[in-house]
Amino acid sequence: MTRMDHDAPQASQTGATITEVIPGPAGSLTVSDDVTAAPAVAAAPAAPAVQDSAAVPATPAGAMQTVMIGTSVQTGEPVMTEVPAFVHEGTQGEPLLSVRNLQKHFPIKGGFFGRTVGSVKAVDGVNFDLFRGEVVGLVGESGSGKTTVGRTLLRLVEPTGGDVIFKGQDVVKMDKRQLREARRDMQIIFQDPFASLDPRMTVEEIIGEALDIHKLHQGAERKPRIAELLQRVGIRPEQMVRYPHEFSGGQRQRIGIARALAVNPDFIVADEPVSALDVSIQAQVVNLLQDLQQELGLTVLFIAHDLLVVEYICDRIIVMYLGKIMEIAPSHQLNNDPQHPYTEALLSAAPVPDPTIKRQRIILEGDIPSPINPPSGCVFRTRCRYAIPQCAEVVPALREVKPGQFKACIRDDIL
Repeated sequence: MTRMDHDAPQASQTGATITEVIPGPAGSLTVSDDVTAAPAVAAAPAAPAVQDSAAVPATPAGAMQTVMIGTSVQTGEPVMTEVPAFVHEGTQGEPLLSVRNLQKHFPIKGGFFGRTVGSVKAVDGVNFDLFRGEVVGLVGESGSGKTTVGRTLLRLVEPTGGDVIFKGQDVVKMDKRQLREARRDMQIIFQDPFASLDPRMTVEEIIGEALDIHKLHQGAERKPRIAELLQRVGIRPEQMVRYPHEFSGGQRQRIGIARALAVNPDFIVADEPVSALDVSIQAQVVNLLQDLQQELGLTVLFIAHDLLVVEYICDRIIVMYLGKIMEIAPSHQLNNDPQHPYTEALLSAAPVPDPTIKRQRIILEGDIPSPINPPSGCVFRTRCRYAIPQCAEVVPALREVKPGQFKACIRDDIL
């Protein structure tokens, strides 16, 4: 993979159970997700079990398979159809992080007594896996729920429901002591480098706080460790005595990265780490993140709205809209062959580095519907140019339509 430079950014990414193949650096894994591919009753899904894809029999060419494309709005029963079958390849092992039916609903208070009169479904039944050493992008419009997903994984925001399995343990069910221990391996880089650093603390104190909480590199080891971290992110160690206001936005974000790396985490949520920075320094921070990820073998959930950045740095991309996942695919595959109408529209709006290539812009009608009262069936149908009456009657399941590529859409006759 080539490095990003300033002049030439690189363009590239509830009901039953489905057999899902998730690609990664070492092949593919077959797991059960809570969105579906076999007939089942509309009941709460059991915790998905990991299966070895070697146990999946080879599929003869031209064969068909029956899959669930969604759930009926009126009856809650699965809606089935036949689609061409394909062969799954390889195995990738256990995921580092598994997210199952994750939900975050914010209550709406009203009336004199402040009673709950409704809820905002910021995240509504999200499912995905992250494997060691991969970078997965999470994209979508403002209000799609991507930042809430990232914060809910670390329980900076408490989830309403679902499971977050990290290294075999459910983060959602951890007590305070267990959660503190887990957060040594799970860190976050915040979006706003100006608000995320305490203005009353020096850089040494900001980075050292994480070391003190987890009792790492104490005593004589503390200052050399902080100096090493600063040097790694491109800041001179002697600047550790300064305060955040004495640094530029890009330097502050580098300090935030150093703070996240201080405890040697396995997993980092990068919550739009370059969106608040000037374009001239975004590439520097992206290159730094990529170098650190490759050097340290980090697993990263990279949240962003800039598809050019995501396609450049990520192995796979998850596309969200109104609290739900619309599509998951390898970065190059999603960029070249999107399978969901929403992904198609997002890509049409992304600039292309090659001036000889022109994309036909797809204009989405209207605004994102209210998460308080989302549309029935497919939440994207009110803005989709391919919508048909059945889109209001069926909640689409996230299903595999090509090896490693999943979409939440009942139509297979488009794109």
